[in-house]
Parts: sequence; structure tokens; C-alpha cells
Amino acid sequence: MTFHTMLACFACALPLAAAAAPAAPAFAPEVVAYYPGWKSADFPVNEHNIRAGNVSLIQYAFADICWDGEHGNPAPDGGGVQACLAADGQPARPANGSIVLPAPQADADNLRKLNALKKNHPRLRVLLSVGGWIWSNRFSDVAATPAARQAFIASALELVRRHGLDGIDIDWEHPATGGIPCIEGRVCHRSDDKENYVRLVGELRSAFDQAGKQAAGRHYLITIAAGAHASLTDDSEAAPGWMARLAAQLDWINLMTYDYRGVWDAENGQLAPLYADPADPLRDKNLHVDATVARFLRAGVPAAQLVLGVPFYGYGWKQCAAGPRGDGLYQACQGAASGNDGTPTFTYRHLVDQGYLADGKGARGFQRHWNAASKVPFLYHRDSGVFISYEDAQSVGEKVRYIRAKGLRGGMFWELSGDAQHTLGTALAPILSPQP
Repeated sequence: MTFHTMLACFACALPLAAAAAPAAPAFAPEVVAYYPGWKSADFPVNEHNIRAGNVSLIQYAFADICWDGEHGNPAPDGGGVQACLAADGQPARPANGSIVLPAPQADADNLRKLNALKKNHPRLRVLLSVGGWIWSNRFSDVAATPAARQAFIASALELVRRHGLDGIDIDWEHPATGGIPCIEGRVCHRSDDKENYVRLVGELRSAFDQAGKQAAGRHYLITIAAGAHASLTDDSEAAPGWMARLAAQLDWINLMTYDYRGVWDAENGQLAPLYADPADPLRDKNLHVDATVARFLRAGVPAAQLVLGVPFYGYGWKQCAAGPRGDGLYQACQGAASGNDGTPTFTYRHLVDQGYLADGKGARGFQRHWNAASKVPFLYHRDSGVFISYEDAQSVGEKVRYIRAKGLRGGMFWELSGDAQHTLGTALAPILSPQP
């Protein structure tokens, strides 16, 4: 998985005789959807797969950063490196720090089709998302020097203009703390990443504003994806208020308020709990959405610049003990269960297609449980011990209410192909409508 600060409007003064009514926000609410370009063969861009009326912005994932004529990540879990390609698909060697599309011709076709959705949905915008978990290894290099920052910015402007896009999303996972561990001899994060991030986004903002003036006053969006971990918002290795200074250059921040727990944990837990569960053995670690939002607000980011992330997928563990309640929650397991393509990921689409869910209820031996404290569901198969933490229409509805109550900018989800039945997208879409 960028902007100018916008502030929420709180209740306006009304005559004493008039009945109080909720004030309309001073911004247009957003529903942000990621579209992964590499899934276009299975999930092509069309009106059937993408209900453009349910979203306000689509982020095309992912572009990468070129360095010495190559892009990619050479780390063991990084997928390797490939030659950078020009628009015609031929090898290219742009300036270090330039943004490149991994499959330029196929990506251009997908972007053209996404832009075509705007014809019947004029509010819809399309951004190019740069980086992601695997391709964040070069961001520290890009942000560290003026030359690399300018190469990044020049290529961003060129791609936005060439493909008729509405801006850029930066998905750096994660400044200063790193993501996938670097291979020996490479630098993937630095102690001054946070300050360099502010410089990069500030320079990009200036360039986009100048380009907007040349395009009849158009406003090009800059958004970022931000991790939920506590170390991101603090001022360690940065001057005070770094996150607020970064946010001042952005349109909003897409919070990755998920992956609080996963199959990397020996005991299962909730993927994206809205609130703390007193029964959670890790409750003191504040691994829940409300704690993340509170940290960003304390860091000086206005509520109207926060977009809440919602996962349209789940994680599965196998051979989990039933535990004292018989529901398998917070119990020791024996590794990852097999979901989409043998991975531990269970998209909502997969849960329905494979019959784990039927009419919103557990099936095929699975029982659906609801965590009343965390406001999220989970599935447990007592015989096999398979435990799956996921999101459904009820939990998404709870997050819609939370977004409205907190005055947040909107909701974001990863990703469109995980909800082919449009169940979760339809549950999130009310954010775009006036509050009842």
C-alpha cells in the first residue's frame, strides 16, 4: 500500500430551539480499494468484478523502484530481481530511484480499464501504489539523497501523466524498522528514514502542486500506507512530531490496521480486532485497531486524515486445541492451515467458494463464533482443530460505525479480488453515504 491536511467539522452552532443533528464532515468520505495487477488474469478489471459505486478510489498495486537497471528484492523471501522495463517492455536503465511498472504493457492495459470505470462513476479516482511488503527494500535508498528523491518524483509525474492517474500512493513497509530482512551487503533501512520520508513527501507535494497549477488547478493526491506497529508513530530516530509533519504533506494515511496476529504466532488470535479482548493473553500489547488509531491521533494526525484498513482475508492455523471454552481461541496450534493456493491466507471469496461459510454461518464442520469484546468473528472446526480469523459483514459494519464515531476519513481494504461476491465491499460502502 500522501496530502494536504483536512480537518473534520464538529457540531456547528444551532439555534437553541432547533433539534441537534449530527454535523456533516468537512471532507468527502473515502472507501479505498487495492487492485493487485498480478491477479488480473483471474480477476480482470470489469464492472462485474469491481463495483465502482462502492468505492471512491482504487490503488493499483504495485509499482517498484529501479536501481542499477534492476527492481525487486533479492532477499530470500523477496521474490528475486528483474530487469527494469520501459513502456514498450524493453529493458531500461532509468535514474536510480525511478518508479517502474513490473509488466508495463499489461499494467498499462489494467490502468486504462480502471480509468474507464470513471465514465459512469465520476467520483472514482485511480492511484498508482509503489512498494508493498516485498518491494519496500529500496525506499530507504530513495529517500536518503536529493538525486534519488528527484528521480522518484520525476518518474511519478511521468507515470501519472502518461496513464491519466490521480496521484501516487507510497507503501513503505516500514521506515526505520525495516520489513523483509536485508541480504548481506545491502541497506534496507536507516536511522534517519523518518526524517528522509518527510523530505521525500514534502518534495513530492511541491512538485505535484506545481504540476496541478499547470493542469488548470488540478489536485494530485499523495497517500501512504502506514503500519499498525507502535514504533512507527513515535519520535525515535526523528525530530519531535515527525508523523504530524509527514501527514501535513499528505491527503490522508491508509492505516494497515490488520495482521495484529498471524500464523507466525504459535498461538492463534484475531487478525484485526477492533477493541481489546480482556481474555487475550497478549492484551497488554494493545494489538487492536482502536489502540492504533489512538496512537496516530496522539501523534498529531487529524482524524480526517486517517483511513481505517480492513482485511478482506483471514488467516488459518491447524491442530489448535479446543481450550476451556471449546472454541479454539487463543490456543496453541501446530502451524498454518492450508487456504488460498496452499497458503495460510483465507480470502472471504475462498471461504465462501470452498463452503466454509454458507449464508454467513459456519459450514463443513466449522462453527462461526463472535468475539463480543473485539467485534470480530472466527471459525473453528473442533474435529480437525482448524481455526480461522477473518472479517465478515457484521465486523465490517462495526468498523463502519467506528469510522463514523471517530470522524475518520473512511475505510480502506486489501483487496478487491478477495471479495468476488461483493459481500464485504457492500458492507463497507455506507461510509460514502450521508449518515442516517
